[in-house]
Amino acid sequence: MKTINFLTTHFLPENTAATNRVVTYVKELEKFYKVNIFALGEKGQKRVDSMKYSGNSTVYYLNQEDFDQKNFVKRALHEMKHIFKLINLAKTKKCDLTIATAPYMFMIPFVAFLIKDKKILDIRDLVWEYLAQESFFQKSVKSFLRGLMISSIKKYNFVIVTNENEKKWLTSHVKVKNVAIIPNGIEREKYEILSSLPLKEPKKFTVTYVGNIGIAQNLRVLIECARELEDMEFNIIGDGAEYDELKEYCEKFDIKNVNMIGKKSWREILDYYENSSVLYAQLDSNFSSAMPSKLYEYASTGLPIIYGGVGVAAEFVKRLENAYSIKPNDKEALKEALLKVRDRGFSISEKNREFIKDNFIREDQVRKIKDIVEETLSSK
Repeated sequence: MKTINFLTTHFLPENTAATNRVVTYVKELEKFYKVNIFALGEKGQKRVDSMKYSGNSTVYYLNQEDFDQKNFVKRALHEMKHIFKLINLAKTKKCDLTIATAPYMFMIPFVAFLIKDKKILDIRDLVWEYLAQESFFQKSVKSFLRGLMISSIKKYNFVIVTNENEKKWLTSHVKVKNVAIIPNGIEREKYEILSSLPLKEPKKFTVTYVGNIGIAQNLRVLIECARELEDMEFNIIGDGAEYDELKEYCEKFDIKNVNMIGKKSWREILDYYENSSVLYAQLDSNFSSAMPSKLYEYASTGLPIIYGGVGVAAEFVKRLENAYSIKPNDKEALKEALLKVRDRGFSISEKNREFIKDNFIREDQVRKIKDIVEETLSSK
């Protein structure tokens, strides 16, 4: 049985879209190969060095300290240090093929130049394309990183992306031949649970956000909207670089209809879905090629959705029923959409549930990985 080393910055017990993607890959790959997973532990939390994940898979953890995610330089240095260590750990286990998955962008060049064997790159986000370029320095940094990523990606035998926009960027900048799309989505078990939730109209119109709380999401817009819609309830579930600042903002202005709930397990979040009127998500316009996995989850419930954003995710939302795509960071547009959803009355979309079932179940999409691995292993 051939061996695959899988390098990832996110894995269980962390509950993120990146983790869910890797877990689905591993479950499919271990049917045919031995899989060694090399993963960073959750920030600031110590884990055992290694553990048996399942039949043909073993996970090896590398602990990482917490760090200031809002400081680009500190974040970059943190990424580089830990990815270098992760690669050295992976090198202790012989393999026939390496798969590296990146939302951490420095995973791409480090694996490209430090691992000489056959390798596959799984790109979840074009992170370097999201960097600001307001000053000469920022433009220079972005240009350098783009060039670094282009030269690095060329060294991979096969590249996987999550959507057409990413593929378009890849083929126009790197001109890779071996590229495939494996979209993000939702696990079958989670879909079945979400699509059969006993949803009921809450006594008070309730808006729920679930996900990362960072600069890209700019949830200040949602909170400012809540200040003007005091007869509505707002739940913000998750953690991130902006969490503490937003919580302090709510306390400073005594905003009582916003519940800063913090990080919850997926099972705990189900109760909030059951008692929501509408689900909300947002990404800044700089993230036009990104597709938040949370939208697949939202659509699986059948609840109304409001999305502030442009690009891939906005186009996805436009294909849904009882869903609204609005300009990001626009308080008035958000307020108008919320009032429209409330005035229409509580409703559940079976069409949205079926759309997800037919197109975005992870296990169905990830079956492509076996053919990709076989093609890479057999290539010269």
